[in-house]
Amino acid sequence: MNLKNLKSQLFLVPNIITYLRVLLCPLVFYFSIAPNTYLFKTAEFPDGFPFLALITLIVTSSTDVLDGLLARKLNQTSDWGKMIDPVADKIMHSVAALGLVVGGHLHWAFFVAILGKEFFMVAWGVFLMKNSKLIQANIIGKIASAWLSGGAFLCYFHDFFAAKVFYLDWIVLGLGVLIAYVAFSNYCYQGGKLVIEIIKAKRLNKNEQPATGDEINSSSDINDINEAKKSNGENL
Repeated sequence: MNLKNLKSQLFLVPNIITYLRVLLCPLVFYFSIAPNTYLFKTAEFPDGFPFLALITLIVTSSTDVLDGLLARKLNQTSDWGKMIDPVADKIMHSVAALGLVVGGHLHWAFFVAILGKEFFMVAWGVFLMKNSKLIQANIIGKIASAWLSGGAFLCYFHDFFAAKVFYLDWIVLGLGVLIAYVAFSNYCYQGGKLVIEIIKAKRLNKNEQPATGDEINSSSDINDINEAKKSNGENL
């Protein structure tokens, strides 16, 4: 993807929706950790319910569906969109998980499991992008993303589930993390094949590089020496 194509894709409608997903993440985090924004105090939620955080996360997650629909509807599918959409998902899931941990709704181990995978995938994706390679999102990854979002929604009701339904929210989120790691294994498999292609291409290009002046002179000197030896042999 060259610079000219990138500029033409930056402000396509679906990509703007993807940017919005990232911009909403700080609000999700703030509403998750700020008790003064909690509403509807009840017996199950004596300190209030993080309603604003839940609504903001639902809106943020819905942009993941909306940008894909608009890309197909408006025929605005782009390489830039294919690259930033999964990155925006990873930012959303990581920020939402961190907010839930700080807000006391989620165990920190879930955040570590999610962040570790997402960080590795982003780093690997940047490496592949620099070498003009791109791994397409697959159905398992999309299911994992939706499941993680659903699990995060339930975690806002953690006080209720912990007391009444044996941590159902954490069970659902845990299954989402498991599915995400299945998708991650597929990503590693595809990425591994692309890395092998990159290495082979670099070796081929290196072998095809023209000889430098010093190499040419060195080769010429060797030929002269061989010719001299041959001539001396004939004289003898």
